[in-house]
Amino acid sequence: MTGHSDNRVKLIRNASLRGIFGNALLAVLKVGLGLFSGSMAVIADGIDSATDIVTSLITLFTANIISEPPDKEHPWGHARAEAIATKALSFFIFFAGAQLFISTVGTLTGGETRDLPGKWALLATGISIVTKIFLALDKFYAGKKTESSMLIADAKNMQNDIFLSLAVLIGLGATFYFHLPVIDSITGLLLSIWIMKCAYSLFMETSIELMDSVDDKSVYNTVFEAAMSTEGVLNPHRARIRKLNMRYDIDLDIEVDGSMSLHDAHEIAVEVEERIKTALPDKIFDIMVHVEPLGNVESEEQFGLTPEDLDSKQ
Repeated sequence: MTGHSDNRVKLIRNASLRGIFGNALLAVLKVGLGLFSGSMAVIADGIDSATDIVTSLITLFTANIISEPPDKEHPWGHARAEAIATKALSFFIFFAGAQLFISTVGTLTGGETRDLPGKWALLATGISIVTKIFLALDKFYAGKKTESSMLIADAKNMQNDIFLSLAVLIGLGATFYFHLPVIDSITGLLLSIWIMKCAYSLFMETSIELMDSVDDKSVYNTVFEAAMSTEGVLNPHRARIRKLNMRYDIDLDIEVDGSMSLHDAHEIAVEVEERIKTALPDKIFDIMVHVEPLGNVESEEQFGLTPEDLDSKQ
């Protein structure tokens, strides 16, 4: 098992290093040629590639953290490091987009007469699109092979960058066709808004996990159905589910016949765990099933959901 874990970390590390190297080259190329040709849109695209370097650095660093086993300071392991790192990344990306927005607005409102961007801007954007396609495919392949949500998310981010570069290419084409340099600045402005929107989405997605919640409430129904399909289980309730990366940490209370032996009650709890794991294959981080006698009432129980709670929210 250790060998498999080491190999997984190695694959993630290598994919991250390729992402760092590839995006570094693209960032230097696009920012340099953007400045040389006077294209704000290409500079914007270059800044976006620079943020992708940070993304790959975070996946490289975080992969080593989340692979660490639980310890006395972190009894649930280190899976939350990924969400925390992604949260920090969202701030960095938003700041880069905001800086670009401010500088582009200054260009548009400053009354400065601009020349048409040079043809080098088209070359930089074309190279960017081709390179990003290869980087995105590489990350998708490595992400699926290692079942790494981080790499798959990074691949989707690069997939968005392809559309971003295509938007730049269209904007440049319109600039040359209509001989209006302002189109290039407007494209840069729109891209800065896109970058900030992506940062906001990234921030909100990780908030769900850090607040010990799940975005897909149907997983509760799956857990209750798995419990009720187990012979001897009555009134599954007080379910609490939180997400750790792509896996679920589940707490559930069930009731059984109070005259049942402790051994038999334990066997039922084990069966409930196995049925939940079968219903959610490769999605379980940990399961805790608490067994109570039938009719047990604890007035101070305030947390968790019941099947009735789910029905009332539909």
